[in-house]
Amino acid sequence: LGSSSCCRNGSNIVCDTVGLESMWSAGSCADVQHLARRWFGTGGIFHARVRPQEKITLRAIRDEAKLRRHGIARYNKRWRSWAQNRIRQYQLPLPVTLTSDTALMDATYMTSCVQKAAALRKHDVQLWRGYSTRILELKDEFLPEQLGYVLWGYGKCSYMDGKFYSDFMPVVQKSLPDFQSHALMSLLWCMKRIKWQDRALMKQAAEHTLGIIDALRPSDFVKVANCLAILGLKEPGLRTALSRAAIPKFEELFAQQFRDAVHPAAIGGLWSEEVVAYLLERFRRIFITARPMHLMKAYESAVVCRVQSPHAWRSLTLEAKQFYVRLSQRHIPDPGREPSPLHWEVSRTLADLDEPHRNSFRWGPFFIDIGLEELEQDERRRCLMVDAPTSFFYKSDQYLPPRRMQHQVLTSLGWDVRRVRWDDWAELGTDESRRKEYLQTLLSGTRPVGELLHDRTAAQPSEVQRKLQQLREVLQNAEAQKRARAEERQIDFDV
Repeated sequence: LGSSSCCRNGSNIVCDTVGLESMWSAGSCADVQHLARRWFGTGGIFHARVRPQEKITLRAIRDEAKLRRHGIARYNKRWRSWAQNRIRQYQLPLPVTLTSDTALMDATYMTSCVQKAAALRKHDVQLWRGYSTRILELKDEFLPEQLGYVLWGYGKCSYMDGKFYSDFMPVVQKSLPDFQSHALMSLLWCMKRIKWQDRALMKQAAEHTLGIIDALRPSDFVKVANCLAILGLKEPGLRTALSRAAIPKFEELFAQQFRDAVHPAAIGGLWSEEVVAYLLERFRRIFITARPMHLMKAYESAVVCRVQSPHAWRSLTLEAKQFYVRLSQRHIPDPGREPSPLHWEVSRTLADLDEPHRNSFRWGPFFIDIGLEELEQDERRRCLMVDAPTSFFYKSDQYLPPRRMQHQVLTSLGWDVRRVRWDDWAELGTDESRRKEYLQTLLSGTRPVGELLHDRTAAQPSEVQRKLQQLREVLQNAEAQKRARAEERQIDFDV
């Protein structure tokens, strides 16, 4: 056809092709496009015949480009952070069918099923029960990387089965020296999600973290450190070694990844004062990338630092202190917390005692379950914190470390905190007189400022399970009585 050139001038297209001038010069734009499609095809990757998965990918690329053109000025780094975190997922390439017969699955196929079911948020109890049975049969055949994916999947879906974890965690502990970055992060993240208490396993995981610190991804190091703090790492030597290795790791993080490093549990229970000051100083410079949940954690971290580490707070620059003061004064969107059935039962008993109170409200960065209106003689306010089973380790009556830290900070800030434990409430049954007497005894007297929350002597798991079943029966009876009272108040207008 020879050489050709094409230029656009307004709505007219002028094409000069050597040897074809008579065919192209007098044609309109529509004719030119029709001839181009006829001779050269439609062209372009978006007109090709592609498989469904490729079509989804191309559509996502096209939508992303459109959003970048029209929305980047508004969304800026927040949108880019969402896109990166949404796209970056741990996926296994093996195509699997989740409902296949588990007896036919090997370790590789089972790993892919667990990962896919968790990523798709499949919360079918029967499905996960079948997976758990098969995993225990194949527990000696999993590779360390596969164990990491299995732990990630079970942490993602929060499947609770004490027998499964009791039989599976020894296998994980045996393979722990061979864990790499993702598998190590998945182990501690799973333990945090299911509130699993195993001091020996946690200590070994912390030691392994220091052993592979150079090969550990910085983002995984942040999650590992936060999980160790939430699970309550107490060994001073390990905490000092982790603090010594923290700042070089944090220096490798980008702003979007660094947001998660500022966590109140780690600020109050893991890092040294030098690391605390570094975290609070750097967050001030990257807060533009933070979402409301990151701002709330930074606010709480600053309060915890001010109460528990005053030397670290005084070492901050004036600009950093002013930033957190302004952060405490701004509105941070928060969905709030819906009171649990146990919470409502305590509130109803307080109402029967003619005790004015307020349910589930935010005070600074903390949530107060029940706040009493009447002041004490020393002008302190009293509050009731309802400790549901989620406030303790799994199948245990031992408090989670964040709960103990919250109690100490609130009492240091002037609150007189009283705690209603779920196991104590279950022992009261549905007897209203016993409930009133219990709350009257609990609210009597005063508590010292800065009081520590101590654990009771650990009960046996079977005893905790018995009390948990008793609590379920109490709440079911209370719900039945509530429905009966509502039906009595109904007015029948049938004539």
